[in-house]
Amino acid sequence: MKYDAALRRRALFGVGGLGLLTAVVFVLIQFQATLVFTVFLYYASRPIYRKLENLSFPSQLQRHHLPYRRQVLAVTTIAIFLLPFLFLLTYTLVLVVPEIQRIVGGNGPGAAYLSALQSAQGSGLPTPLVGLEFSDLLAMNPQEVTAILNDPAVQAWAQRTVATLLDSVGLIATATLHGFIVLAGTYYLLTDGSRLVSWFLDNFDESGIVESYARSVDAELSSILFGNILNAFVTGIIGILVFSGYNLIAPGAVKVPFAPLVGALTGAGSLIPVVGMKIVYFPVGALLAVAAVASGQPDAFGFVILFVVLAFVVVDTIPDFLIRPYVSGNRTHVGLLMFAYILGPIVFGFYGIFLGPILLVLVAQFFRTIAPYVLTGQHSYRQSNLSDY
Repeated sequence: MKYDAALRRRALFGVGGLGLLTAVVFVLIQFQATLVFTVFLYYASRPIYRKLENLSFPSQLQRHHLPYRRQVLAVTTIAIFLLPFLFLLTYTLVLVVPEIQRIVGGNGPGAAYLSALQSAQGSGLPTPLVGLEFSDLLAMNPQEVTAILNDPAVQAWAQRTVATLLDSVGLIATATLHGFIVLAGTYYLLTDGSRLVSWFLDNFDESGIVESYARSVDAELSSILFGNILNAFVTGIIGILVFSGYNLIAPGAVKVPFAPLVGALTGAGSLIPVVGMKIVYFPVGALLAVAAVASGQPDAFGFVILFVVLAFVVVDTIPDFLIRPYVSGNRTHVGLLMFAYILGPIVFGFYGIFLGPILLVLVAQFFRTIAPYVLTGQHSYRQSNLSDY
């Protein structure tokens, strides 16, 4: 009887734990895009955090103030890397989104929002307010002001204006919340990630197989997210700046069409095996060469050569030289990785470019590490340093 009672209590606690876990997962799903982006930023910033961690610090600071030291290093990493990177990424989106709207004809929801915002700023005013200055309102008697305010067109315009302003406030508040989650999540992953992994393995990994799986996943994600995707982001940002700067000096006949969008596509092209971003800027260079010949301007072809040189040296070679050395030891098949980059955004949306490779690595390392253990009951366990995570 005592055994049955204890078993029932354990089952009850287990069900309660599953319920709590389900609630936590439900909450996290509401922020899945933000959390996936946080994981990307953690892996992107962790090499810089470790570089700072390996610098020589006073021994007493290391011995007696390790938590404080981790906090300082995490804040420093966020300040010197994440904040500038997020600023450049935001600036990139500001440049690219209008180009996409121009291509699709300005009929999307973003165009509607911009139209409403312009209306709130003064264009499309109702007839009673056209040409009316604020000083004119002050000079009116109360009956005239009341008549204007009671006009149906003025009331409809005021409702649209208020709705647009509330949408803007809501948009800013949402962006601020998600930005805080990203920065706070990255900070705590840098400072407490290794201790969290250590606690989990000490309590739930008696066999050591979970540690083997975690190490293989961590190494592969570090290579893919820091190396490949960060390289694509940095390359895209550099491409946008270089091509936009080129358009400032190039004649009209050989300007890069939709320069910010072409720069962003160049970064995305770096994810393609073998050919890389050349699949983007070579056709653009050929298009500019045809335009230079058609224009009949002798100097135009020189700008085409300048474009190709800038694309090859500044956009292609330099980022690849600086970032690619960090990409080493990839065990994930490049073909599967390419499909993950392509299918991820299609299935999950914009954050699928991160989630697709993450899911691929989780599945691939499962079959490489855990599946043999499930089938044979054996695995090669190797004691590791948990600070590697």
